[in-house]
Amino acid sequence: MQHPPDTLHARKRRKARATIVSAAFQLFAEHGFDKVTVAEIAERAEVGRTTFFRYFGDKQQVLFADDGAEVDRMCDRVREADRQEEAQGKDLGAAVELLREAAVTARRHSVPSPARSVVLARLLRESVDLRSRYLLTHEQRADRLAAALIEIGTAEDVAVLAAHTAMACELTALRLAEGPEAFPTRLDEVHALLRGLHGPGA
Repeated sequence: MQHPPDTLHARKRRKARATIVSAAFQLFAEHGFDKVTVAEIAERAEVGRTTFFRYFGDKQQVLFADDGAEVDRMCDRVREADRQEEAQGKDLGAAVELLREAAVTARRHSVPSPARSVVLARLLRESVDLRSRYLLTHEQRADRLAAALIEIGTAEDVAVLAAHTAMACELTALRLAEGPEAFPTRLDEVHALLRGLHGPGA
């Protein structure tokens, strides 16, 4: 994947977007999700409503602002594995492992602040609507990851199952983790359980 040039305009857009996200999380932490309006987010970020909607379709989208970039990095890692002639995820176990490694690599570049992670975890516990949106983002993520696996030669049925299995592991780890800091350890444990289904030689 080719990334756009880092122009002054692009940097200004990233800064504006990050300011909106930061303002939104501050307000969500103070008042909860439902009581915060787009107008209040825009006011805290010192931008107009039009600017807000230039970057986000609604306030729910702000919560998952970094998901698209993270999936981009994961897909890049899958394609890079193919170019490097690594284990390319041709069978289910290898495909799931490749996606796990891709997620670890991607998160090195997009680690949210602990405070922001705590806010998101609390909001997801409190709101059925937000949990539904979160599940939708993971469904969309799985579709993109399956497409990346197919691109490197993985059979479609294996790619789709691997992508949804990897997402199920993430959702399970999130459910089991006592807090955001425990998520990586829980995710490793869930993947270990999955490998155990196939025996020590898997």
